[in-house]
Amino acid sequence: MRIGFLSHSDMSIYYFRLPIMRALKDAGHKVYAIMPKGAYEKRVGAEFECVFYDIDGASINPLRVGKNALNLAKALAPLHLDMIQSAAHKSNVFGTMAASMIGIKNIFCLVEGLGSAYTGDSWKHKILRFVLENLYKNTLNKAKACIFVSEADAKFFSEKKLCDKDKIKVIKSVGINCSLFAPSPELAAPELEPLKGKKIVLMAARALVDKGVGEFYEAADILSARKDCAFVFVGSPVKGKAGFSTEFLGSGANVFYLPWSDNIKALLNASYIYALPSYAEGFPRTILEAMAMAKPCVASKARGCNEAVSDGQTGLLCEVRSGADLAAKISVLLDDENLAFNMGQKARQIAQSKYDESIVVKEYLELYKSLGIC
Repeated sequence: MRIGFLSHSDMSIYYFRLPIMRALKDAGHKVYAIMPKGAYEKRVGAEFECVFYDIDGASINPLRVGKNALNLAKALAPLHLDMIQSAAHKSNVFGTMAASMIGIKNIFCLVEGLGSAYTGDSWKHKILRFVLENLYKNTLNKAKACIFVSEADAKFFSEKKLCDKDKIKVIKSVGINCSLFAPSPELAAPELEPLKGKKIVLMAARALVDKGVGEFYEAADILSARKDCAFVFVGSPVKGKAGFSTEFLGSGANVFYLPWSDNIKALLNASYIYALPSYAEGFPRTILEAMAMAKPCVASKARGCNEAVSDGQTGLLCEVRSGADLAAKISVLLDDENLAFNMGQKARQIAQSKYDESIVVKEYLELYKSLGIC
């Protein structure tokens, strides 16, 4: 079969889609990466044939979505694909439109979260939700299946009638390579050398308001009197989105700031706790990475986070948008090293038994097979 994986980001293909793409390639299928050009294109291109296209990533204006779909259809037509799988709102919408235009029969849409449209209640958020939901209502009926990484999002789409119930499938998380992400005394994090001897409370995320970055900085201020810990934020601002400037990120006297790094595994290895006080998630990859590295997590009770972290077992859940409660939950783990250690060990066990990428890839292959594909 000729199979395409479509994304609005080459980074998304590289970090999240390659395991299933490799499995399909190993099974003898021709697999394409369909994405905009970017920093990861050479790494993806080393394994798969790439098809590049342009996208206006900052808008879901129906007219622009239609234009994106037409441009994509032109790029897809020569490939004669038997199947295409997209991910993220924009790619799902215009990808499904484009695939339908040229007669691709097997279309799969992956919803990895509801996004920032559902984290606020301003008129802008309401308009965004209205447009997005209407686009989905008019496109997802063309898909063979709509895959969700969390039960909450699947339920939301079902209740809103954005997708036929029979087409909704849940495969939790995108998976994590637990052999690659494993605790090791040999992993070095020179970036954290100035904090040697401290219990590191780490947060790694895009520097967006919706990720709870403000609450993380607030928690650091609340616990600033403690001399046994240090708060570290890893992430860079996102152009064109509501977030924090590098000036703000670097100005927090009680937070050690690092720009985004590919050395996240070593940073986690050197950390004591992982924190993610996000307002909403799908099934957060960074929590999976922390679990695999045997770190307890403090996350918000928001959708997605509360499915990834088992409260009292693999970590603790705090109230959404509350830096004070985040600080309180972090304090519990800072004060009880045995509890933190045991939670980390339990987290790694669950990552290995439920979310290793080999397990997740198998679930995808079984889903394709159950629908008469591959």
